[in-house]
Amino acid sequence: MAFSDYQLNRTPLSHRICDKLELDEDICRNCGYIELVSDCFALVDGCKGVSEYDDNLITLNLGKKSVTFEGKNLTINSLSMEQAMVEGIITKVEFC
Repeated sequence: MAFSDYQLNRTPLSHRICDKLELDEDICRNCGYIELVSDCFALVDGCKGVSEYDDNLITLNLGKKSVTFEGKNLTINSLSMEQAMVEGIITKVEFC
């Protein structure tokens, strides 16, 4: 089944990942998906909000859990209803 670009952009990333990996969506529901590129970029899907934010620490709310990025010169380059893009020198990622 082929989706138009419009349909893909409206489908949450976690649902698209489950579809590609042929996983049951219950596995991916209400959980965050984080894609790291080296130590300088993180794309977080499932972001519900920002709990803490400064140059050295960013904590994102993922619903029942949260993720904290520690490092230097950290910024949130993009923030939408479900995604956040963290950039900077990431030295530590912690889930709680």
